[in-house]
Amino acid sequence: MADQQPDTRGDYVDERGVLITAAGRARMREKLDELANRWTPEQREERRQALLARLRAA
Repeated sequence: MADQQPDTRGDYVDERGVLITAAGRARMREKLDELANRWTPEQREERRQALLARLRAA
């Protein structure tokens, strides 16, 4: 049985010397999409306005 080599296409080392894999980027994109879809645009605007109000009050 031959050992299967991992697919390393799309992998690269960033400026810090950290290996960034294509699979890792895909997982992170999925998580970011989940977070982006957590709130409606209206809820996002309400939260933005509330944050601005808190910053101005500080």
